[in-house]
Amino acid sequence: MKLDWQFWSRRLIWLALAIATAVFLLVKVHARMYVSRPALDLYRAVEAVPPDKIIVISCNWEMGTYGENGPQTEALIRQCLKLGKRFAIFGWTWPPGPMLGQQIAERLQRPYHRRYGRDWVNWGFNTGGSPMIRGWAKNIPGTIKEDIFHKPIMSYPVMKGVNTARDVGLIIDITPSNTLITWIEFVYGIYRTPIGYACTGVMAPEAFPYYDAHQIVGVLKGLAGAAEYEQLLGYRGDALKRMPAQSSAHALIIALIVLGNVIYLRARRRGQAPGARLTTT
Repeated sequence: MKLDWQFWSRRLIWLALAIATAVFLLVKVHARMYVSRPALDLYRAVEAVPPDKIIVISCNWEMGTYGENGPQTEALIRQCLKLGKRFAIFGWTWPPGPMLGQQIAERLQRPYHRRYGRDWVNWGFNTGGSPMIRGWAKNIPGTIKEDIFHKPIMSYPVMKGVNTARDVGLIIDITPSNTLITWIEFVYGIYRTPIGYACTGVMAPEAFPYYDAHQIVGVLKGLAGAAEYEQLLGYRGDALKRMPAQSSAHALIIALIVLGNVIYLRARRRGQAPGARLTTT
């Protein structure tokens, strides 16, 4: 009986990929990341926010991208709590985002002796898209009004002196979506409020033209960006734990691409590959 290698080769590749990923998830490997300049720039931008201004952490993501955006959010919130930077969690494209950010902040605040309302606040999810962002930039209390607990946001000490985008020291957009352009057009372009970007790996290439043009201060690209940030903060979180598994999967894929091309070229020389023989009339 002749084996159908086209049928079985796919399944063998899936099996090899599953094994390569599982081994490094089960075996503890200490990864050390090379910290890229975009991640370092974002880290320094957070450090540079003055005490009289607030940081806005825009959680525009949901459970489907938790694997990348979750560790990014945790690393950024951890830095704010560690440094005592007051911040607001916010969302306007994916409703679950602010609640997921709330869960992360509540879990992290106790070791740093921070408190909701005094050191940070959650503005919740707000609909309206770009028109809402334009109104928000002009009048934050008039646009947001209440937090997730339905209390007036201006009743919290953390909101003291926060009225427009000029009172925001940094906006960090954490998202798998193309929301960055809205922040650049309607906030940075008018108020010059610094903007950072933490995105999924597939969205990162679209961000670098804005980074090179100095329209955003830094970029975290996917899980690797979160791992770089964890290393800067000096703790081993989910991103650093998962990077060996991701790297092994990427190495396997590269090896399979090389192997596939070698097999194809050898078959072509023997005249067995599709398109190897040309016929003329």
